[in-house]
Amino acid sequence: MDRAQGISSNRVLRIGHRGAAGHAPENTIAAVRSAIELGVDYVELDIQQTADKCLVAMHDKFIDRTTNGSGLLSSLALNQVKVLDAGRGEPVPTLPEILSAATGRVGLILESISRGIGLEIVDLVQRTKFLGHVIYSSFLHDDILAIRNTHANVDTMALLEGVPVLGPAFALDAKATYVGASIESITHEYIDEIHAANLRIFVYTLNDDRVIQEAKRMGVDGIISDFPDRIISPPELTNSRT
Repeated sequence: MDRAQGISSNRVLRIGHRGAAGHAPENTIAAVRSAIELGVDYVELDIQQTADKCLVAMHDKFIDRTTNGSGLLSSLALNQVKVLDAGRGEPVPTLPEILSAATGRVGLILESISRGIGLEIVDLVQRTKFLGHVIYSSFLHDDILAIRNTHANVDTMALLEGVPVLGPAFALDAKATYVGASIESITHEYIDEIHAANLRIFVYTLNDDRVIQEAKRMGVDGIISDFPDRIISPPELTNSRT
């Protein structure tokens, strides 16, 4: 069973990518709410730090693609970020705003984009007494290790794009409890190695129905998608969430 949500591990978990980026502007409160309405198990979001050390949701280092502004996010203060349009009139949300929108409603996967902010994210989540399971993820494996060294009871996910030579060693070295991999990186054999190491594996970012079905056949534990409604749960398990 999933320790926090009581979700049976014999089905693939449905995870909304950047909220539900296929239905609402990515990494916004609207995207979080859309994902919740679609009944996801987790919402995945990207977290960065502004020039004045505030935590906000945005994937790109530069704001040009996802807002009506231009420049490096880390060079802007929060008051400059909050006037931006992140799509359809949605503002760039702070992490506290995300936690408020999601608490008691859905689990979160929070990806550290800015180096060194992992512990700050954990501390903020714990201070706000968020109700729900949180997985702290990053391609920055030093950040993941720092989180686990400080908070041994939290879950972390080590992200990667390629298949490592030494199998799950990269995740075990970071003391991670989950692996996040691209679909191009995984094989049946690799998934077996991950499971043999007592880790769970989520795969990103799958939007094509055929690819989603193939990932399920390969035995992944969760699928991250811009369209999480395409990850159909078996009818007998659809109402098993608690």
